[in-house]
Amino acid sequence: MSSLAQRLRQSLKCPAFRHPALLPAALLALTATTTLHAAPSRAAGGAAPGTVSESVSEQVFAVGFGKIAEVYLEAVSFDRLGMDGLKGLTSLDPAVTVDRTGSTVRLYVSGSLAAEYGIASAVDAGGWATLTTRVIDRARSYSPALSKATSERLYQVVFDGVTADLDGYSRYTGVQRATNERAQREGYGGVGLSLDSGTNGRVTVHDVTPHSPAERVGILDGDQLLAIDGELTSRMTGTDMRDRLRGPTGTLVTLTVARDGAAPRRLPLRRERVVPNTISYSLSGDVGLVKLDRFNATTASSLRTAVTTIRQTAGPTLRGMVLDLRGNPGGLLDQAVSVADLFMRRGRIISTEGRNPESRQRFDANPDDLLDGLPLVVLVDGRSASSAEVVASALQDSGRAVVVGASSYGKGSVQTVTRLPNDGELFLTWSRIYTPAGYTLHRQGVQPTVCTSRAGQTDPEALLSDLREGRLRPAQIASWRSKAADDEQALSHLRETCPWKEHEPDLDLKVAMRLLSEPALYQRAVAMAVVNTVAER
Repeated sequence: MSSLAQRLRQSLKCPAFRHPALLPAALLALTATTTLHAAPSRAAGGAAPGTVSESVSEQVFAVGFGKIAEVYLEAVSFDRLGMDGLKGLTSLDPAVTVDRTGSTVRLYVSGSLAAEYGIASAVDAGGWATLTTRVIDRARSYSPALSKATSERLYQVVFDGVTADLDGYSRYTGVQRATNERAQREGYGGVGLSLDSGTNGRVTVHDVTPHSPAERVGILDGDQLLAIDGELTSRMTGTDMRDRLRGPTGTLVTLTVARDGAAPRRLPLRRERVVPNTISYSLSGDVGLVKLDRFNATTASSLRTAVTTIRQTAGPTLRGMVLDLRGNPGGLLDQAVSVADLFMRRGRIISTEGRNPESRQRFDANPDDLLDGLPLVVLVDGRSASSAEVVASALQDSGRAVVVGASSYGKGSVQTVTRLPNDGELFLTWSRIYTPAGYTLHRQGVQPTVCTSRAGQTDPEALLSDLREGRLRPAQIASWRSKAADDEQALSHLRETCPWKEHEPDLDLKVAMRLLSEPALYQRAVAMAVVNTVAER
């Protein structure tokens, strides 16, 4: 692991998509006072106390609410957040309503008062967790719909109500989805293959992870998977197959595999930690092409391997490389920083600013460059977001690469990920990202030096004509950037300079290849990108 990556893991205790430590047990202390009123009669068919499907855990709310109070980008008040979370119960049963008058919270079922509670203070996350749990338990005693709802469904509606008051990127993810997302980010115990299920019950392998157990025993794309541990896959759902293939590392699973024209084979495989591959690469003449789909735990190391392989294969004739970040939604922040650092010898990569003191970070490049200064073009579009924007902006602002394509998405914030006691996850925005040039990516995104998305422009040479003839306006763009955080008109002008519209994907690559074929034109584009900055933070 590079020293930069080590610093990130040590000093960014809550970087994007990481798991901060759970909160101390002191946050579970009861601080709300509770007064129960005589409850209304239960409606016919109502659930009796003790018949609920499963109880909710106060600890889940205590950890989640406490983390919001600790790390969210802005200070929060649970007077509003807590009430909006409780109001989410109405979405499961319209007969259940919760309101507040002064310092009292009242629970109604079918219009009759079921209970009332003294509220905790606006900053008492633990008290609101206790109150939330008690209201839910009481409401489930009188509501058939709530009594039948799983604890996961109740966590979801409460946290949905709470996070709706924060921002568009803060959210709760339930256990099943959280498990899948963790596997994509950090890996899982498995054998390293993906499957396709046809309408005829035929299950085929469509992707084998490099260096995985599946690859080592010779499983190939297109092979038919007949059985897992002797059980026919034709009788399994996709979820069943995934769960059977995955398991603790070191354990055995036996696959029965058939290939056209050959007898079925029974293959015992020992599960290993498998991290989904995010990199694909090739050579086009004397230019390396690398596609980066997202950022997970092995992206930087996989990219290092890809670039090294490209250089060894091409030899001294290699003219440069295209890094394709189009459609990349982001992922782990530490991996984005490490990816940018692979190509930068010096300078700032990223700055982050937030309310929590640990969210204020600066990261600079180590003095190495995998390409030894060879030209680099980065492709982006309106789906390039978050970590992809970190890489594109760092390489652009430092003068290390030319960005081609359309304005990126504009997600310039860092989210922590807290793994809750129920194994769900709570994503919370805790800082804003600032590029080396000092502007925030939030809503602005990355503006390509060479825009390919304007209407009616399909000829690579015509797209490069403004660059050739000096008609680009880097100073104007820098001016809009400096104002866009607080000025809607400046933001609108900035986004309109290169609006993202669907266009021929090959057009971006053709422009990139043309730039790499003309060193003088490439250098002019680099110079334009460096001018296209605002004041250093």
